[in-house]
Amino acid sequence: MSKISFTALGGCNEVGRSSFLIDFGEKILLDRGIKLSPQGSEYPLPVETNLDAVIISHAHLDHSGALPDLFVNSNILSYMTFPTLEISKILWFDTLKIAGLESESISFSKEDIEEATKFTFPVGYKRVLHITKNCSMQFFDAGHILGSAMPLLSMGEKSFLYTGDFKVEETRLFKGADLNVGKVDFLAIESTYGDRNHPPRKECEKLLVEEVKETLDGGGTALLPAFAVGRSQEILDVLYEHKIDAPVYLDGMGQKVSRVTMKFPQFLKNPRFLKKALQKTEWIKNNADRKRALKQPSAIVTTAGMLQGGPALNYLKKLYKDEKSNVFLTGFQVEGTPGRILIETKKIYIDGKWYEVKGKVEKFDFSAHASQQEMLKAISKWQPAQILLVHGDKDIIQIFKNRIEEDTGIEVTVPEAGKKITLSE
Repeated sequence: MSKISFTALGGCNEVGRSSFLIDFGEKILLDRGIKLSPQGSEYPLPVETNLDAVIISHAHLDHSGALPDLFVNSNILSYMTFPTLEISKILWFDTLKIAGLESESISFSKEDIEEATKFTFPVGYKRVLHITKNCSMQFFDAGHILGSAMPLLSMGEKSFLYTGDFKVEETRLFKGADLNVGKVDFLAIESTYGDRNHPPRKECEKLLVEEVKETLDGGGTALLPAFAVGRSQEILDVLYEHKIDAPVYLDGMGQKVSRVTMKFPQFLKNPRFLKKALQKTEWIKNNADRKRALKQPSAIVTTAGMLQGGPALNYLKKLYKDEKSNVFLTGFQVEGTPGRILIETKKIYIDGKWYEVKGKVEKFDFSAHASQQEMLKAISKWQPAQILLVHGDKDIIQIFKNRIEEDTGIEVTVPEAGKKITLSE
């Protein structure tokens, strides 16, 4: 076995465009994401070598969004779970659509998406698969979104675990990450919330429902911008359980993802309950439905989760002057995104104009990422010899690095973009 090296092509000291190269004589790429910013889509560094395999941990664009770009000039076998492939295809085609509407140049075409799909091998959890001559791979449930996986690579006598995005504690939709991976030699772990712990999930649900009910009782609209993948379905599940006494609407790409979600009930904790929640929800089909939704107190769950597009912006243009209508964000807001700016300033820039929201703007911690405590628990169980911290803001990664070293004494490395790190001679 040759020496093993790790190179971050994106997703280091930042949240977005995750892409990591493992080289042990054979070359395997872990994730190929994009980063959505006000300036347009940002891509990882180019892959300047022939790849033997690509592994996608889950369907979120910051992990899967640039995969078709690899198929512009060559074809490689890629591996992901069945739901990840279905959801990724929805997001890839939507990326093309948005790029066309906004005249943004995009690095791949519809034909590249079709090639990526053709050369993808869907894999279930825990199946051991030999993906190259000297490497086998096994997916473990990451508990993050539908079909999310932590790939474990076995290269000779050495093992490498990449968490992607993961969540240890169970949520309303998922049972939580499967940590029964065994001891690993090398670990690349996300650091999104490496500086803090999350409040109890039930407490977040209760606070959100109270605010939604108060908004409806006051005659306003509760606007809930949410990620299409996972969060939209979870929020609908919460509202259904708490018997919201007003129409609940679903708008945007969350509809397509909800249909895919129900095709894979085996990946859900309680598929029957979610099915009932989706059946009770009113699905927005056109602008006439949107006008109707705004004529009465209602709760509207709609994309996009960071307010970077989608129907949420059209609703905001109608509601921003209404002091009775409130905006409730339930997902991570990357620095510089419209959602983050709205939380900090109560202002949002839409179609060349600033709008100041008169009602409440509140964020609730419904994170599908592991907290610091959850990640330390996982590290304690896996006992790696070396840890690589990825997928986190620079300041947070440093806090997390210090905490890990204090608690465990394990060697921690923070990768820099494009710089090769030797893991094993």
